[in-house]
This record gives sequence, C-alpha cells and structure tokens, in this order.
Amino acid sequence: MFVRVKRVTSGGRSYQYLHVVENRRENGRVRQHIVGSLGRLDHLLESGDLERVITQLVEHCPAVKILRAEATGGLEVMSDRVWGPVLVFGRLWEDLGLKDLLRAVVGRRRLEFDFERMVFGHVLQRLLSPGSDLKGSKWIQTIEEEGLRDLRLPHFYRSLSILWRAKSHIETTLHRRTLNLFNQELDLVFFDTTSVYFEGTGLREWAMLGKSKDHRPDHLQLVIGVVMRRDGFPIACEIWPGNTNDAKTLVPVVEDLRNRFEIRKVVVVCDRGMVSAKNLEEISKAGYEYIVGVKMRGLKEVRDEVLPRAQVFKFVSENLQVKEIDIEGRRYVICFNPDEAEKDRNDREAILEKIRTKLASGGVKKLINNRGYTRFLKISAESATIDEKKAEEEAIYDGKYVLRTTTALPAAEVALAYKHLTWIERLWRELKDVVEIRPIFHHLKRDNVRGHIFASFLSLYLAAALKRRLAEAGLKFPWNDVIRDLSELRAVRVFLDGSHFLLRSPVKGTAGRVFAAVGVKVPSLVQPV
Repeated sequence: MFVRVKRVTSGGRSYQYLHVVENRRENGRVRQHIVGSLGRLDHLLESGDLERVITQLVEHCPAVKILRAEATGGLEVMSDRVWGPVLVFGRLWEDLGLKDLLRAVVGRRRLEFDFERMVFGHVLQRLLSPGSDLKGSKWIQTIEEEGLRDLRLPHFYRSLSILWRAKSHIETTLHRRTLNLFNQELDLVFFDTTSVYFEGTGLREWAMLGKSKDHRPDHLQLVIGVVMRRDGFPIACEIWPGNTNDAKTLVPVVEDLRNRFEIRKVVVVCDRGMVSAKNLEEISKAGYEYIVGVKMRGLKEVRDEVLPRAQVFKFVSENLQVKEIDIEGRRYVICFNPDEAEKDRNDREAILEKIRTKLASGGVKKLINNRGYTRFLKISAESATIDEKKAEEEAIYDGKYVLRTTTALPAAEVALAYKHLTWIERLWRELKDVVEIRPIFHHLKRDNVRGHIFASFLSLYLAAALKRRLAEAGLKFPWNDVIRDLSELRAVRVFLDGSHFLLRSPVKGTAGRVFAAVGVKVPSLVQPV
C-alpha cells in the first residue's frame, strides 16, 4: 500500500489529488486499485489536514515515532546488546536437535537454572568471546537472549560436570542425526590434536608436562584430540595427559569410534606431525588405511626419489594438481598449487635480495643469527656467500606437498581428502582460543575442565554446521568476517511514552546473506516488547 499523486485537469486548470493505492494481482497481472482518496493536495496543505493526518498516523507507527523521538532527543535507551549470533547459531542449535537433546539430559531433575540455555551460553561464548567462566558470566549479560539473562557464575561451573557426563550420549546422538541428514556411511575420519596449558597447580595427577603447541612447555598440559568426518562435522573429542604421544592416542580412539558408531571401514587422515615408521606400522597393524602428509625435506626417499619425478601433473582444480608416484609399493601423491609456487618463488627471491644487500653492507653477523638466511649461505671463517646451488635446489619444493597413502582411492580423491584436513586444522586454529581453560584456580574438578573442553567441541560442531549452510548457498566468507558482521547486529531496547520497544541495528557486511543461508528472517527494524 502506498500514496500516489494523480494529476487531474478540469476547466483548463490542473489539480493534484492524493490517493491511497494498493497493488493486487488479477489474472496473472498486477493492477493498482484506489483504496481511498485524501482529496486535493493544495486544499490539504492550506487547511493543515495533511499534517494532522500524518501526525495521527505516526501515533500508530512505532518506527516513525521512534525516529522522530531520536531526532529530538526524547528517546530513553534501556540496553544495547549483541543479537545477530544468537539468532543464527540459535537456529542451527535447534535444527541440529541440541535444544531438545540437552533438555532430555536433565530429564526431570530440578535445577535452579536452565541447563540447556546454560550450555548454549557456554558454546556461544567460545564462538564470540573465548575466555574463562568468570569472564563468561559477565559477557553473557551483553547478549540479547532472555534465557541467558538470569545465569550466573555458579551455574557455569555446575553445568560443566553435567555436560561432561552426557558426552558420549550427545556425541552418538548428534553423529547419527547428521549422518542420516548428510551421509549414509562413515569411512573417512580425520584426526588432529592440539594442546592446552594451565596457569594453576591443580590436576597434577592428570595434566602433565609435555610438548606444547602453545610453546609453553613449562606449564602443565592436556592433549585434546578431535575426530571429524569428511564433510567437516566433528564426531568426537578425547582428552589425555599432556605427555601423551599422538601415536598412542590414535589407534585406541579410532577403535572406540569403530565400535560406537558401527564404522564399516576406516581411512585415517592425519598431518605429517604424526608420521613416523612406527606410527604408520601401528595404524596398519590395527587394520586401518591412511592418508598422511610426509616431510619433503626430512625424508630421503621423498627428497631424492619422489620429488624429482614430479614433472607432469594432472589437473584437479584451479589451485590443485596431482602426480602419483610408486616407490617399491609405497604410494605417494604429490600435490601442486601454482599460486603457492609463485608465492614461494617470490618469497625466496626477496630473501636472497636481502642477503645480497646485507652482504654488501657488511652485516654478516645478523645473517648468521637468522635461520631463514643461513640455509642460503656458505659460511667460512673468513666470509659468507650465497649458496647458489642451494637456492636452485629449493625450487623443487615450490607450491608442493607430498602425501603417502595405503588406500586405493584415485590420486585426486586422496588430495581432496587431505585438503579437508587442512580446512579442519584451520578451523580448529581459528577456534583455538575457544579451548582456553585457564586459569583453573576457581574449579579444580576434573569433570569441570573436561566439560569446558567439550563445550568447545560443541562450538566446533556449530561452526561446521554454519560452514555447511554457507557452502550450500554458494557463499565463502572468512570466518572472522562472519562473526564480526553478525555481532554488529544489535538489539537496542528503548522506552518511549510509557512503552518498551526493541530496535534492530542495520544489517552490515555478510550478515544478511548469512541469515538467508541459515533460513532466519532478519528482524524488523522496530518491534514492541
């Protein structure tokens, strides 16, 4: 419905009339029909009737009323909270069945807080503002969601142990639900580990000193393992003491998965950090096939026999080409990215140019102390020069990485499977702060720490679900942009003339398309509370 000005000529004079018009579809065509006429425009202006009508209409239109009040300073703001992520991740939470699943976990138990909303708050915090539970109990008050408003710090702590005890049931239920929706069988699993450290002294019988991926070997560690399907959905997470070796964790975890999820066949995909002769032997002994990344410079066979044969590649996609090499029954797949090759070549030339400049200025000492430079240098007691042969040999690695596999999958599928792992690792790194479980001075119970980490696993699950929805919509946005743009959609509660209203801030950046991909309608600009 809208207002239309119609010009009418009468007695040689032209007049303008205001009509209220609406569009109607008739016989497949849109036609305009006059709902009512307000009269001649000049008479309405002279008499003041037009202004009176508009003023009275505004009284029935909160959006215009609020805009006018804001312009004159007559608007009282009650709160301003983050809204966008609650709407998007809340829809995914319900679609995945997590809302009903977590309500069923507590059953008829009487808790002084809403357990399902508390877990949703845990997960949302890890996606938006990772940190301690103390920080979370304050942060949660900045979120526009009625169910989170009454949650306090003790509720954070108590919910974690309940969540951990339900871990196996939640993992199994989620897996079966999404398997029915998106897959028919589970045959390819991705395994990755990370470590977290503590700033406290508790849990010494569980957390141990070990290799730290945070570069903090002086702190007690935990090792967290995440197993994922080829579609990017996590299956399960496991936690071990910080001194646990990756090889020791892999086989028992996959065996457990095979039993719990009735996996018919398992192909393990893992990165080069887990590759050693012993690791591969253990995987094979357990009856699993594998796809693993291998060290190009560190393994003589790869360096001297595999890479020199990488000449003619098969095209897979714009930034992926493959070449299959067999060395006495050991199957390798060389992957080549032309864009990365160009970048590696330019980076090396930039380093060599810096070396030439420093050599010319006599800055040999600085060169020797920089590992990035020494690999291209010939150093003697008297001088340092560029090792031209070494620089030429480095070109063989440009844009390449090498995989080893025992599967019969085509080389292209092997490469694509490993690319899934790199995507998973990247997503895990993006959410690395999500598994921030320090300090732990305020909750030394083991189940609380485990529950904290499992909530991080659930946040990874929601992230994977959102990534899938975006991919299905043909959208590819940087994760940080999505979180930022969703977080900028805010709910502002205002008070005007005895009534409360909820205002929505403008939709920015990627937010509108993310809403559409998830199937959530963007809220109206103004709505009464």
